Amino acid sequence: MWINCDALGLALSILTWALLAFTDWVVVRYVLFAWFSTGRPRFPWVPLTDLGTALLVVYQLLLGLSLVSHVRAVTTDPGTITVSEPPGGFQNPRICKLCKNRWKPPRAHHCKTCRRCIFRMDHHCPWINNCVGLTNQKLFILFLIYTCAAAVYTLLLLAAGAFYWLWSQQSWSDAPPPGSASLICSGLVAMECFAAMLFVSDFLQEQVESIQMNSTLVETYQRTHGMRSSTQEHFKAVFGRSWWSWPLPYPSAPRPDYTEPAIADEMDSWLKEETQMITTAWASPGRRPKKPKLPAHGPGTGTRCLITTRLAAMSHRFFLA
Repeated sequence: MWINCDALGLALSILTWALLAFTDWVVVRYVLFAWFSTGRPRFPWVPLTDLGTALLVVYQLLLGLSLVSHVRAVTTDPGTITVSEPPGGFQNPRICKLCKNRWKPPRAHHCKTCRRCIFRMDHHCPWINNCVGLTNQKLFILFLIYTCAAAVYTLLLLAAGAFYWLWSQQSWSDAPPPGSASLICSGLVAMECFAAMLFVSDFLQEQVESIQMNSTLVETYQRTHGMRSSTQEHFKAVFGRSWWSWPLPYPSAPRPDYTEPAIADEMDSWLKEETQMITTAWASPGRRPKKPKLPAHGPGTGTRCLITTRLAAMSHRFFLA
């Protein structure tokens, strides 16, 4: 089992579990059992009406998935580099001095908290006491999704409970006020859910955008990214090839390719210009595509060779057409 002995991370992880447990207790105690209790339940161990039982099952499922996703994100290796030497023929390999001169793949970054190099490291999140890397990025995203869904569901239940209380009163002026404990607890949970929605939705948007662009937060600051194809392929690289496993909180990312290059963002505009030049030359009779020229400041030799080979293949195909 993977675990980081970081005091702040452990404290925030325990706080996350405590907040989930407190929210669950308040909703079950002051909403579901307060409004859906019955003396003749369908299931003796759940003294609720059929509607209350259904609401309870859905609520426990959302909170359970959120909790399991969080625990798995905390205890899953985010993507530690498992090899110490680059493969044969790999050009311009980097080494990490902090990892005793072990090989540092192009898309790997050293985390000072985890004290090791993590492949496709996005950031170190203290709320999960772990890095967000290729292996556990799916778990982190699922935790965000299920937490946001549980927060919305909680607010709907609280609002429905308040509306039902108002609707059930024959006269609002003569209605007895609700208990102070229920008001305080419900107010705290409502503020917690609003804060969670704002906090989580922002992180979720960033994670989705990083997958779409095949980049990480660290690479965004370094102005680099990985090889780009389609958004679907990028999601499969994180969530796995089987779509049915995507909502399940367990690691399903394919085996990492440590040789994947880190491409400079400026190469995108250069590659677009060269592709346009080749396309224009191919469309014009009697003209051959010029040999592509790499920019003065670009990615490493391995990436240069890869892009040059791709453009040469395009030129050859267009010329033969």
